[in-house]
Amino acid sequence: MTPIGAAFVALVLLVLLFVVRGALHRPAHVVLPQDASSSDVSDASLDDSAVGRIAVRPDTVQSAIATLERPARYSRAITIERYYSGGSGVDRSSVSVDGAWMRVDTEQASGAQSHTISNGERTWVWYGGSELYYESAAAFTADEEQGIPTYEDILRLDKKRIAAADYRLLDTVDCIFVETAADDGGYIERYWVSVSNGLLCAAEKLQGEDVVYRMAGMSVDSGNVAEDAFTLPDGTVLHEGALDGANR
Repeated sequence: MTPIGAAFVALVLLVLLFVVRGALHRPAHVVLPQDASSSDVSDASLDDSAVGRIAVRPDTVQSAIATLERPARYSRAITIERYYSGGSGVDRSSVSVDGAWMRVDTEQASGAQSHTISNGERTWVWYGGSELYYESAAAFTADEEQGIPTYEDILRLDKKRIAAADYRLLDTVDCIFVETAADDGGYIERYWVSVSNGLLCAAEKLQGEDVVYRMAGMSVDSGNVAEDAFTLPDGTVLHEGALDGANR
């Protein structure tokens, strides 16, 4: 064998040796490190089904709101702002609800105070610090007495009037947002319904670009109602039952 041939054979044998050694030491499979970025998905990229929510659009928002439940027992503060030509006024209400029983204490912009208790069948009303109260068979809902749009008003909206609907964060409250198209008078209505407790926590009414009405009741104390909430000014206790805060 010539020297060149011998060198070629030696080179081939050397290559084969490295291949065999590499095969003997190669792991059975390759383990890649877990890609941390694959689990770092922003909330904005999650669709409604991924977080277990009902998809909210103008054509589905009423069904989504209908699934929400309100706490049977709660208290909260409500602020109502009304704007008119030349000024504005603010009413502040303290609201207590226990099942069918509801009490609203309101201080109007004028400074006048009113107190109302209702059980859904009868109503008791008195003013200021007077012990004189009036009783009637008239009934109202908590929303009606607070002077805010009712839960049912949103459900009764003509679907054609709903211009926008989605999930939105209002302050720190996760809400279902609804906005209507302008009516014949040019008024647009906006609603924010809390996802966690089903209560209407904010609303606005606009005429063009001008806000004419604004309601806010962001903070809700579920399950907490004062012991004397349903007591008349003369000391008569109308209701003293307690609920555990479970939903109706």
